[in-house]
Formats: sequence, C-alpha cells, structure tokens
Amino acid sequence: MASQAEICNRALTKLGAARITDVLENSKSARAMNALWDTVRKAELRRRIWQFATTRTTLPAVSPAPAWGFNNAFQLPSDFLRLVQVNDTFAVPGLTDYRDQDDSAYVIENNQILTVFNAPLKIRYIQNVTEPGRFDPLFVEMLASKLAYEACEEITQSTSKKQAAKDDYKEALREAVATGAVERVPQGFPDDSWMLIRI
Repeated sequence: MASQAEICNRALTKLGAARITDVLENSKSARAMNALWDTVRKAELRRRIWQFATTRTTLPAVSPAPAWGFNNAFQLPSDFLRLVQVNDTFAVPGLTDYRDQDDSAYVIENNQILTVFNAPLKIRYIQNVTEPGRFDPLFVEMLASKLAYEACEEITQSTSKKQAAKDDYKEALREAVATGAVERVPQGFPDDSWMLIRI
C-alpha cells in the first residue's frame, strides 16, 4: 500500500528530481507536491468510476422540498465527488420520440439531489478517498504521472520533460481504465422506443 510520500516520490522520480521524506518538508519538490496533492487527487477520482472509490448509501429526504419540478430533495454526502447510480433501476425517459418537457428523474443542484423518487434514496457514488492505502495500484501510477505532469514546469522548467510526463500520464490512465473495464461486470442498457415498438 502506497503512502502520500511514496506516490509523490514516484512522480518526482519520473521528473528526475530529488526525492522527499515528507510532503511538509521545506524543499521545492515537497512544496510543489503538497500544493498539488488535494486538487489533482480529487480531480482524478472524479474523472472515472474507480471501483476502490465507489460506495453505496441511502439518503433521507430534507426540507424544504424543491419549489417545482421534483418531489424531494436529498443532501449529498460530505465525501461525495461523483454520482454513479440512483436507486435500483435505470431512469428511463418517456417512451416517445418527441418530448415537450424535461422528464429527467433527478438532477444535482446546490449540493443536493432533486428527484421524483421517494425516501430513502439509494445511491452509489465516488467518494473522496483521502487514505492512499486504499488506492488501486494502477490509480497510484496514474496519479503519480499526473502529479509529475502538473509539477514539471515548476520543478524542471523543461518543456520536453513536460511533454514526456503528459504522454506518461495518458498511458497510465489508459491502462488503469482498461483494467477497470475488464474487471467490471457487463452492464445492460434500458430498451427505448426503437426496441419496444418491435414487441
């Protein structure tokens, strides 16, 4: 299991920079890594549906209810980064090829889920995982590559190294996503009016 310092050192190694013992130490490399850590980590967690960061919960309705358009409001969890699923089934749009109104089952507004569903609301979401020991090894490699890319200008002042770091990040992301796709159970999609008209 990787630590924050180990992930940052992996990024620094990619840049050919001096390693650190702690992100809070008084060195150029540590200051750069510490400044980037939270923003880059959260962005990369939100970017994809990472299995290690996916969790389930149920939410109680909150007051007041939405002024119009939806029946209930639900406060998002404090560690919420991205919504993956609401309730057990797909929210199938109206089965017509022409719509004159928004028939969405839910929307995220003002840190709440506004929805037509009743309480309790079941959701799956990407949580803000702060403990590096929970990171998937391929996410660790991808995060280190992104940190290297983001810190490259400040640490190396080399445009060629920055381009190499960008390519390294793209490859690490591709491998992490491909592996996650292979591990994920195949998911079906709901039938629409094109399919149902044949029944």
